[in-house]
Amino acid sequence: MPRWQWRSVSAFLIGSVLISASFAAAQQPTPPPKAALDQSTMDLEQLMKIEIVVAGSKRAQQSRDVPSFVSVVSAAEIREHGYRTLADVLRTLPGFYVTNDRNYSYIGVRGFSRPGDFNSRILLLLNGLRTNESVYDLAYFGEEFSVDVDLIERVEVIRGPSSALYGSNAFFAVINVVTRPGSSLAGTEVTTSAASFGTYAGRASYGRTFANDLDLLVSATYSDGRGRNLYYPEYDTPLTNNGFANGADHEGFHKFLVTASKGDFSFEANSVSREKGLPTAQYASIFNDKRTRTTDELRLASLSFNHAFSDGASFSTRLHTGRYSYVGEYAYLPGITPNQDLALGEWWGMEVDAAHKVGSRQFLTLGAEYRDNFKQDQTNFDPQPYVLYADVRNASARWGAFAQDEIKLAEPLMLYAGVRVDQYKGLGSATSPRAALIYTPSPTTTFKLLAGRAFRAPSVLELYFESANLRYKANPLLKPEHIETLELVAQRFIGGGLQISASAFSNKLTGLTDQRLDPADSLLVFQNVGEAHSKGVELGLEVNRGHGRTGQLSYSLQRTEDRVTGTELTNSPGQMVQMQLRSPIPGFGAIAAVDAQYMSARRTLAGNIAGSHTLTNLSLFAPRTYGRFDLSATFYNVFGARYGDPVASTYAQDLIRQDGRSVRVRSTLHY
Repeated sequence: MPRWQWRSVSAFLIGSVLISASFAAAQQPTPPPKAALDQSTMDLEQLMKIEIVVAGSKRAQQSRDVPSFVSVVSAAEIREHGYRTLADVLRTLPGFYVTNDRNYSYIGVRGFSRPGDFNSRILLLLNGLRTNESVYDLAYFGEEFSVDVDLIERVEVIRGPSSALYGSNAFFAVINVVTRPGSSLAGTEVTTSAASFGTYAGRASYGRTFANDLDLLVSATYSDGRGRNLYYPEYDTPLTNNGFANGADHEGFHKFLVTASKGDFSFEANSVSREKGLPTAQYASIFNDKRTRTTDELRLASLSFNHAFSDGASFSTRLHTGRYSYVGEYAYLPGITPNQDLALGEWWGMEVDAAHKVGSRQFLTLGAEYRDNFKQDQTNFDPQPYVLYADVRNASARWGAFAQDEIKLAEPLMLYAGVRVDQYKGLGSATSPRAALIYTPSPTTTFKLLAGRAFRAPSVLELYFESANLRYKANPLLKPEHIETLELVAQRFIGGGLQISASAFSNKLTGLTDQRLDPADSLLVFQNVGEAHSKGVELGLEVNRGHGRTGQLSYSLQRTEDRVTGTELTNSPGQMVQMQLRSPIPGFGAIAAVDAQYMSARRTLAGNIAGSHTLTNLSLFAPRTYGRFDLSATFYNVFGARYGDPVASTYAQDLIRQDGRSVRVRSTLHY
């Protein structure tokens, strides 16, 4: 192993010892609150016994029994660390990192995050419902995510291919966001916040369980911010305001969520609308023009039936519908209405799942789903004078069916074997198998050997979009991408609330979709031209001393390279370290939390280097102050790290600089 890797592993081990020692030194635990004990009062062994994951096998399981490497982030962690977005949550987990181009947040997993990707290689679920829309297969992780993070009960993160259960997009990971039930509010919550860069937000939520067992939650969130004044050296000329974009970074959104459940039936509807100013002059638009912006809207609704039988069997079905719209306004001429780039997707679908115990050693899960994308439109035009550049009208349908068998080979050894077949109109079929061996020699030790194959079907954008002014052409012959994964996971409780984990993985990616210039006609076209290989290790240490004292430390070492040239992929960090600490402040009734993420250098598309950096955030949380108020203050990028993220070729910039220090204060009234 090279010297720099030994240094990194040594630093991880030293940090592990220091964290363990710091928690062991706390001899006198803080008394638990007068209210009923929550998860923050439990030690790690107790937490693992109740840590339930649904997304791993489409049924409730303890995380140690899930045939994947699993992470779960609780509502308490989200609240006490002051996480603002789902992207903030994910960047704290082993193997995950975030890139931002001042429009969207993009999630990288285990060294793979291509600039300009739309998060289409990650499946994002909300209470088990697919949220990836139907035009770009885009998943929202920033402020544009469907639900206010205050309403999240937990986030389930399933690493590795899961197409054997979910079909397309379950390529690198499945993220399932589970929302709070109405009973967790037991009344009304009103939250207000103020943050740097003129950002203000408010949320009003009501929830309760009624006498007839109806559980109801209704919530609305509003936010508006003027954003930063930013400097870009690429535009440092007198004609472009000497590189300063003033007032062009604004962002505003509103969200709505309603959930209702009674007995085996549940209903859910949510919507989000976000407008974001683009200060970067993407697509060669006019620099420092406040008219350039994007507006995203996503609306989802579903009706579900879920019944659990006394013998462990279960049956569920869901009927759902969705609508996605996108408006991009790009100013190219002063005084002329900006160019309009539009997308509209509408769909409905249904799914059914059943699980049944076969004898004393087998558990069989079966499922099927159908989705009708009856509208998948893309349009690009100049309103004044009217010139139509692109008008793509499309519709598609797909179905899939899967089966998974859990077989107890021996008392400590479990075998998982599953396969799914998907049929796409015009694209043919895809078969996705997976297998896992889980060996549990003792209640404190678990080993998992995981293997699987997943795919991502090409999006409507990649298949059919063509535009005269952008020089795009369609490629209806584009095929799905595939990934094959082999992974070994080990987890062990040492005692005293301490758990260690290790994962080693190898990923082979084939048929990767990339946009290339066709030399025959000099037009841009999406083609299956990429192959990549990714391998690495992830080490983790988790400590829970009970009564709110927790800590996590993880180290990731990875390399993702082009299989033909052997060069490392762009925007692919070789090393990452993530750390989180939480502890009550004696005598103050408050909780202090700190999280830090280190990321090594990354290559950009132009061959430059985005330097390594460390982000450190500090949060103070005072629950039930004066009996009714939760008060918090969070300081982001405390040490003012200067860093930038690699971006796509649609920018004049090679790197987009990220925010320096910022702060947010919040209050939540319960009544």
